[in-house]
Amino acid sequence: MKKSLFNFMPYAGMGFSSMLLQITVLRLLLSTFSGNELDIGITLSFWLGYVGIGSFAGKVIKSKHFFAISFVLISILALPTAFAIKAIRAILSLEIGETVSFADTLMSTGVILFPLCFIIGIQFPLAVSYSGDRNAPRKIYGLEAAGAFIAGILFTFVFSGKVGAFELCLLLSIFNIFLALYVSRKIIILAISIIPVLFYSLFHTTAIFLPWQGMDISRILESRYGEIAVVRQTGQSSIYANGNLLFTYPDVPVEETKAHLPMSLHPAPSHILIIGGSAGVIEEVLKYPVTHVDFVELDPKIVDISLYLLSEGGQEHVLNDQRIKIINEDGRKYIKGIGQRLYDLIILNLPQPTTAGINRFYTTDFFREARVIMKNEGILALNLPFSTGYIGKSMQIASGSVYNSLQKVFEHVEVTAQEYGFLFASQSPIITAPEKLEKRFFQRALSTEYFHPYLFYDAFAPFNAGYVRERLSEINLINSDVKPSAYLYNIMLWAEIHGGKALAYLIQINKWYGLLFISIIFLGFFLFGFRRLKRTVYFSVLSTGFSGMSIALVAILAYQAMFGYVYEMIGILSASFMIGLWAGTALTKNLRKALQTLLLIDITMVILCITASLFFKSEEFLYLLIFFAGTLTGAQFSTANSLIGKLEIAGKLYGLDLIGSFAGSIIPSIIIIPLFGIYNTLLVVATVKAFSALMISLLLINPKNAIK
Repeated sequence: MKKSLFNFMPYAGMGFSSMLLQITVLRLLLSTFSGNELDIGITLSFWLGYVGIGSFAGKVIKSKHFFAISFVLISILALPTAFAIKAIRAILSLEIGETVSFADTLMSTGVILFPLCFIIGIQFPLAVSYSGDRNAPRKIYGLEAAGAFIAGILFTFVFSGKVGAFELCLLLSIFNIFLALYVSRKIIILAISIIPVLFYSLFHTTAIFLPWQGMDISRILESRYGEIAVVRQTGQSSIYANGNLLFTYPDVPVEETKAHLPMSLHPAPSHILIIGGSAGVIEEVLKYPVTHVDFVELDPKIVDISLYLLSEGGQEHVLNDQRIKIINEDGRKYIKGIGQRLYDLIILNLPQPTTAGINRFYTTDFFREARVIMKNEGILALNLPFSTGYIGKSMQIASGSVYNSLQKVFEHVEVTAQEYGFLFASQSPIITAPEKLEKRFFQRALSTEYFHPYLFYDAFAPFNAGYVRERLSEINLINSDVKPSAYLYNIMLWAEIHGGKALAYLIQINKWYGLLFISIIFLGFFLFGFRRLKRTVYFSVLSTGFSGMSIALVAILAYQAMFGYVYEMIGILSASFMIGLWAGTALTKNLRKALQTLLLIDITMVILCITASLFFKSEEFLYLLIFFAGTLTGAQFSTANSLIGKLEIAGKLYGLDLIGSFAGSIIPSIIIIPLFGIYNTLLVVATVKAFSALMISLLLINPKNAIK
């Protein structure tokens, strides 16, 4: 029976299933690797690379039944893949909060993703063969992208925070069984659905607790912003989000220090803003005669847990205090919306800035926003990783860049001894003389269990505080939204803790050596493709895959650095790229001058890279940037397919596109962005596409002499 492209269901279903599986896997891996955004690039690179390899392999499969079989295999592999990700930390015997090494991150991600991604990659050339239409590659590419777009939208607005990862994998497994039935028309395939159902019944309960083996787990729940776990230990509850410790309650020494040290520095704190962290700090702040306390936390489920712990600990009076206002909103978004001097004290009650999502509260951009809402004598207080001895290089870079950023924004910045790790900033002088702080503390007649006035003499001892200031001043970096030190900090942490010699070398590499290496690669491509039509087209597709994914990755990481909830919005961000792919194929449907169109796409990509910073102004513009990157990528693939025009080439072009996307994920995320920042990454991408445009231009000068 002749197949018609009007039977779009299996082609759109490919993209729909693949996108939801990709988002699910990405979120699971982010949780496994403690929310480290660098893993976004690593995951996408392996995913796209393996799909590309599968696409090359799919060209040689001649069986007419294998298209239906591919859906069955995806159905069988979805749940075991999710289970394997959950088992990573248990297999590696990692303790709670322990960093996964760079080598283990690469190895575990690479091994686990291969089977599923390889089968997904095989599907495209099989779909082209199944269709039998000469224009099938372009049409299927567009339908697959449209299905992925629908999946991204559904995930963000329907599934996120409501459907768990294993439940979603089960639904996708059943969905793929029905796609296999649709393609094969063999009712017996329905019997295979018992396999994913059996996997789900065996795995899902065990998998949830795998990363927390040996721990007393009170609650595990999935919110829109990540997986939250409450761990009980020796009368305390520790709250983890995506594997990162947010806070422990009750933890009297920490809570009292975080509250009373900054409160003592202000002569008359009345209006207080606390961003994130343990509600126990609120309890301590309310011991003062404050007028108003705003507590801002993005995730409502974390707030619910905090309030439950306070109630369980017999602190109902804190919940009923009229001075408290709990605000479920992103801290930076809340601050931007105030626009007036309101607070005497802002306390950043957050973990150390090891991820871009947290690091965005330690940048010059945030400090400027915070300064606007602080009164004349207002103080911003934050707590960085403390050290009981020598301050290591990675910690020095992370803390030093934050210290420099504070100095760039505020007139006065004070530090404590390294055992405390506090930084205080204000536009007015901050009194840190221990005897004056001691007198102020006694006058307030506060009742504390751990915090005593002698701590002022220890925290602000001139020698100890001077040592910290000297070490932090040695760092020249500025921490900003577009060049967050969190990325470099994580690279160095991987290198220091786990002996990553290759990473350590990358950090120290001379930029001129890097430029020479890139130039040699460009020269090789130039000689390989000089005045050869197919090779030039292949490089154009490869470089566009690299450029499109690099721009999308930059936009995703910039989104996280600026807005901080990429875990929730990864679906719609990915959907923006996929609908762009569809739009690109639609725009290039009827071409007459394909080679000239390729050149125009390359030039447009260069312009997009150069002007990309203009899109960083708002969330909506970042979606638009990703959409444009997808549009150009889709248009390039469609145009290249029209230019070469052979069915057997479809899998090769698709594979080259994905191999380029693989490079566009791994190279910027691991090397270029951490070392040189987002803007310089975009300049590198612009250079790559300018080189591709040059190769096409040489063909157009005298096309008759071009070698096919």
